[in-house]
Parts: sequence; structure tokens; C-alpha cells
Amino acid sequence: MKKYLASLFFACLANVAIFAQTNIDVKVVVAPVGANITMNSYVWDIAFTNDGATSYQNDRQGIMTVKSGSSRNFHVYFSSDNLGYIKQGAYQIPYYVKVTQLTTGNLGIVGSPSIMAGYVQLTSTQSIQFNRKTPQSGNQFYVGIKINAISGAFFESGAYTDNLIINFVAP
Repeated sequence: MKKYLASLFFACLANVAIFAQTNIDVKVVVAPVGANITMNSYVWDIAFTNDGATSYQNDRQGIMTVKSGSSRNFHVYFSSDNLGYIKQGAYQIPYYVKVTQLTTGNLGIVGSPSIMAGYVQLTSTQSIQFNRKTPQSGNQFYVGIKINAISGAFFESGAYTDNLIINFVAP
């Protein structure tokens, strides 16, 4: 009889539901990816043939890698300290810059940026707008430079310089 009562007691306990609940508020702040731009070279030494006829053009002067963990619109801006001129004292030579997509696929580039459509002189800031985060390895672009010869004329000999500025801006 004792076994019967003990079994009945445990059977009743098994049918009693026990309900307990707790809530955990989970909040994760995802650190921004070190959004950045890197170049494979930060100095472009160009030997320009100063014969009045030969232009310089290198569509692959440098390779730019852009990385961002933001899918919100971010921009890469291109500008020049000398508004698109390389200078030596009072002498100046106009130069032009072009950016060409190296990474394949849809990179989330918004519109058709002028700097990607052809060579532009950086008399004003040029930009590329993105609306998609990059892969971990980043998106790569060729950065090209072009210097036109002036037919039948020489440039003043010497070293000309400018600072090409590339900025990454995220909202």
C-alpha cells in the first residue's frame, strides 16, 4: 500500500506544471570596422618626357583599397592641394585623375561618378558614394594619372609636386 501511495503521489507531481520565466535584454553594440583607405604606394615618382609631344598616362598608377562595415551611404572624396596642378614655384602643369573598379561585382556605387567615367582635373572635390558595406578584404580600385604634353612647347625643367588627398567620410 505504501508503494501504491508513493507512486500515486509522484504521478500527481508529474502532472503539475511548473512555470518560471526570466527575460534577458540583449544589447550588442557592433564596433565599426576600421573604415579606411589604403594605397599600395604613397609616393608617385613620375618621369615625364619633356619633348613637347609625349603625354604621360598610367591607368594603374596605384591601387586603392576601400574598407567599410557600414551599409549606410559613405563617400570617398578626391581633392588636390593645388587644385589639380603639379607645381614648381610659379610654374604649374595640369594633371588628371581617374578611378577604375578592380574588384568585380556590384560594389554599391551610387550613380556614375565623374572620376570613374574618365580623367578629371581636381579643380574641385570629386566623390564616389557607396551604399553597401565592403567585404572584409575591401574593394579595390586602380587610380590612374594623366599629364598632357603641350604641343610644340616645353615645360620648365625641374621637380613638380602636389598632394592628392583621398578622404573616407561615413555618416
